[in-house]
Amino acid sequence: MDKETYNRIRAAVAALIGLIMAVSVLRNTWALALGGVLLGMVALYTAKRRVDAVLYDERTKIVREKAANATLGLVTVLLAVVGIGLIETSYWGYTANRELGYMMASLAYVILGVNAFFNWYYKNQLGG
Repeated sequence: MDKETYNRIRAAVAALIGLIMAVSVLRNTWALALGGVLLGMVALYTAKRRVDAVLYDERTKIVREKAANATLGLVTVLLAVVGIGLIETSYWGYTANRELGYMMASLAYVILGVNAFFNWYYKNQLGG
């Protein structure tokens, strides 16, 4: 199978999973959603194994690494800033924002900790 056929299958499976998720929300059942996602994962895995062409090369890997690093940094900073902003607005009379602000700031702290751990781990494993 070539890459173009694989991409069509991937788009069709994604659309089907979205449709199944919508039906599961309307019927208020998590089992249908879980079954649809698992079926989609199996279909994507099977289709990917049949592809003869190269799907990922060094350039694709570098682009994805850069995108992941930029996303991680941006989301972490936004979580921290919005969390601190919500905590600050809780002192102006919006007391309901305090818990959400602390949760967002704590989540940013956890993300930074996990990122620091994996940076340390891979630096030691890869000799960096």
